[in-house]
Amino acid sequence: RGRAVVDTAPLLERDFARLAGLGWFGKNTMLLNRKLGSWFFLGAVLLDIDLQPDLPHETSHCGTCTACLDACPTGAFLEPGVLDSRRCISYLTIELRTPIPKNLRQPMGDWIFGCDICQDVCPWNRKAEPGTDPALWPRDDLATPDLLSLLGLTDEEFRDRFRGTALTRPRRRGLLRNVAIALGNRRATEAVPALLRALHDKEPLIRGAAAWALGRIGGDAAVRGLENRAKREEDRDVSREIAEALEALGAGRNPPSSVEVRPE
Repeated sequence: RGRAVVDTAPLLERDFARLAGLGWFGKNTMLLNRKLGSWFFLGAVLLDIDLQPDLPHETSHCGTCTACLDACPTGAFLEPGVLDSRRCISYLTIELRTPIPKNLRQPMGDWIFGCDICQDVCPWNRKAEPGTDPALWPRDDLATPDLLSLLGLTDEEFRDRFRGTALTRPRRRGLLRNVAIALGNRRATEAVPALLRALHDKEPLIRGAAAWALGRIGGDAAVRGLENRAKREEDRDVSREIAEALEALGAGRNPPSSVEVRPE
């Protein structure tokens, strides 16, 4: 009997891959291979028979390089080989179901799903050849998506566009939260109308992120939209986001009385 696993089960693939001699753990916690860097998938076949094991990879070849540690914009590496996943952009944009911590929003830049910075800067990845299997190539509409069009997706449109892809994992509310933050970090004034519409989305997670983004972009339209939403917002956390956005824009010293900001 056997079972094939490629990121489809709670299996410690990296540990098994190192024990199988496929590479070493880099300072960014990725498994590194001399020929492929870290640009590869790890697959495993679970069998109920005994096989002669390969020799594990016991040496590291990162030397004094700290490129991955230095490049992380959120400071997710506590030390070489130790990652605080709570600060990792991949975790924040894919796995986190709650609002992204305010101190990490700006460092996230315009990443909306995952992050490869610590791999992009790794010298070992310069040796990796581009993949040739079309099955691994990204769809054009997914590789460089238009953020404004994403922000306007309905539930049905989200399902239709991303069905069968990993982009469904954060769900619509998580992905659109990320999009709003990315637009805020871009200071994209052309995004204000779309963000104002998102300020009335049914999901508090999206409304809160839209409020933060409008507070970053600013302008009269943003202020008016925030003030109008403040009068009807019922979610406490979103009300706080709106009040803080108005304060950041210099318009919140006398917030509307209907905005209730309670202490933690």
